[in-house]
Amino acid sequence: MRSGLLTLALLSLFQPVQSQVSDTLVEVKHHQRPAQIFFLDSQSFVYPKPRPLTFVASIPRTFKDVGKESVQRKSIKPWLLIAGSTAVLWAFDQHISDGVQQFSRHIHLDNSRRYIDVAGFKLGKMNVDVYQAPDNLNTAIYTMGEGMPPVIISAGLLLHGLIKKDYRSLSTASQIMQGLVAMGIATQTLKRMTGRESPFQATQTRGKWTPFPNLKTYQQGVSRYDAFPSGHMGTMMTTTVILADNYPEKRWIRPVGYSIMSIVGLAMINNGVHWASDYPLAIGMGYVFGKATVKMNRWIRHDEKGRR
Repeated sequence: MRSGLLTLALLSLFQPVQSQVSDTLVEVKHHQRPAQIFFLDSQSFVYPKPRPLTFVASIPRTFKDVGKESVQRKSIKPWLLIAGSTAVLWAFDQHISDGVQQFSRHIHLDNSRRYIDVAGFKLGKMNVDVYQAPDNLNTAIYTMGEGMPPVIISAGLLLHGLIKKDYRSLSTASQIMQGLVAMGIATQTLKRMTGRESPFQATQTRGKWTPFPNLKTYQQGVSRYDAFPSGHMGTMMTTTVILADNYPEKRWIRPVGYSIMSIVGLAMINNGVHWASDYPLAIGMGYVFGKATVKMNRWIRHDEKGRR
């Protein structure tokens, strides 16, 4: 299921579109770099040729730009919306969780996380799992929100970009990795600060919060402290924003991305990994990190061919 969806997504991204591409030079930090301009309708997008491992060097600036964006006046309303929706969902978290799981039982949807070993090897007396495939529908949906699908999409874009000498494809591949790493650092840091119990480990209604748990204690029982915010949801939002902003002609990206986020969100409530209130902050963070990443790597040229 997961590999099929990824294959369809990659094929759709690489389908030819009604656009023109021209090669040019742009100045980046006082150095001339080759770039390609993609003319799409009334916009023109400039993509400098990405350098190897550009996404790694860009991580510090990503956090800097996200920080600047987050403290602007225009960000006040989104922050209030995130805080308000989190508070409302928190009040109903237990009811939502119980209701989703009750409905799951009603339709006979197995909500346990089950995998089967597909590939692996023995290292001495230790079994090393290389790949485990989902063993039920809920687990298959859940794995769609993990980090591997975006990495596979990034690898596909990278391969296409290298073969076709397509800077947009190369840049998008790099942006996805940049966004994933930055979001991973941000969410893992917040998880270690908030210390919220996952539903399947909850010792009290809506889960206990243990702010700033001891790091050793955290590592010994991760699921007792890592529910908030949802890394899966943040990762999916970042990937959707990056793909949609770089391929605006692919109008299916946002509805498909948001639909996947919705069903994965329900699957994570169903299997007891997350509460509903773990999602608003993750979605907001994913959006901002995605936008900041795109802005750093792709420019919109405002001229006769690219004027909005």
